Amino acid sequence: MNRFLPVSLSLFLIGCLGAASGIAGDITLFAPQFPTGNSVSLDMLASPQAPRARVEAKVTFNKEGQADIEVSFKDMKPAVLFGGDITAYVVWAVSKDGNAANLGELPTPNANGSIRYQTGLKSFALLITAEPYYLVQKPSQMVMFYNADPASKRIPSDDFAFSRLVPAAPHALDSIVNIAWDSNDPLELIQAEKAFEIAQRIGADNYAPDLFFQATTTLTQARNLAGAGRKRKTSADYALRSVALSNDAIGISERKIEAAELEAEIAARRAEMEALETRALEAETMLTESEGKLAEASEKTTALSAERARLEAGMTALRTEQAALEDAVVALRADREELASRLDQALSLVADTRSTARGTIVNLPDILFDVNQSTLKPEAKLVIAKLAGILLIMGDLNTRIEGHTDSTGSYGYNMSLSEARASSVRDFLFEQGIEAGRMTVEGYGPDRPIADNTSNEGRAKNRRVEIVIAEGTIAEGDGTN
Repeated sequence: MNRFLPVSLSLFLIGCLGAASGIAGDITLFAPQFPTGNSVSLDMLASPQAPRARVEAKVTFNKEGQADIEVSFKDMKPAVLFGGDITAYVVWAVSKDGNAANLGELPTPNANGSIRYQTGLKSFALLITAEPYYLVQKPSQMVMFYNADPASKRIPSDDFAFSRLVPAAPHALDSIVNIAWDSNDPLELIQAEKAFEIAQRIGADNYAPDLFFQATTTLTQARNLAGAGRKRKTSADYALRSVALSNDAIGISERKIEAAELEAEIAARRAEMEALETRALEAETMLTESEGKLAEASEKTTALSAERARLEAGMTALRTEQAALEDAVVALRADREELASRLDQALSLVADTRSTARGTIVNLPDILFDVNQSTLKPEAKLVIAKLAGILLIMGDLNTRIEGHTDSTGSYGYNMSLSEARASSVRDFLFEQGIEAGRMTVEGYGPDRPIADNTSNEGRAKNRRVEIVIAEGTIAEGDGTN
């Protein structure tokens, strides 16, 4: 039990360990068609397990193709009240095809407040869940709030069943409706303690040692500064830094663990297939030898007919075994192809992809960067982090990262910006564990447009970073995609 919870609440949580876990199965969500240039207010419906709070959202779809989202709340209780491994609320944008994008944390150091988010989706549902840390890749069954149907002819919406909720992290309470927050300790420090505990539990000191060391240092500083007065604010700042570092360490650790497990599964299947192929070869050799003995026996006297019959029976048995072994080899080859197909499908889920003569191209649109900047937005980091997880599994794949701009602005500026954005993607992939020798970077500026630069839509398509993925060394692009 976290040492920062009040004694009365701690005893209650201990008595409730093992409570049921959130929403199981499908949940019906509503995805409005947000009009460009206008704001749409959405009521957020509470699930039975959610805190008794008032949550609203306002969505404005701007002319740059971005949805600006403001989530405001009143009387919100912190997620740590659920106990166990739950530390944070996470806001999701869920598309009608069932893909959920992590927009970021809904921090609640205060009971009242508002937070802004952004997404490139045109139509989506909003979902708020309680999670062990805020960089999770899939929403859990700990659903707190989801938007209601706008019920307006001016704003049509589509309802759909969302079935991709994953099991919730261990927690003590199924609902915090009637639980009060009465701790005097900083909420940020409590979250930092729990996030660090989770990172330590999954072995982040081995998988992400540098981040884990920084999280340890900043958490120690937060503990030392905890207390009243001006040091309390400084302690909270250090605690927030520790939470972010622990989150990054957990994310990298989980991707490396998943990659190792998948690699072990592939290795086991390959070993099993090789063993079966060896047995099939041995059976074929035995069959050849038996056929030779049968030929010799046929030339002998009638006295050897019994031996011949025995050998023929043995040959029949060996042929049967060989057929069974060949069927097993075919089945294992199919399994190996299925595993390869799973990896290809995983790549297509990360971002917009297409197959070309140069390899598979992953397209990162301009909206994943700040305007005229090379800084990656949080949603860009989530996409690239998922891509890094796939590249960690497929160690024989190399990447060529190519930056592009539209034709507005000076040529020299565009060349520098395109190369800086490509370098930002490379540097983040390197932070996620991808070896520098597997990546090359090139900035093409406006030289290789894929659309007409005379329209806003065409210029938006031309502003992009493309990641070319192929086996071995990737040759320099010839301008064709």
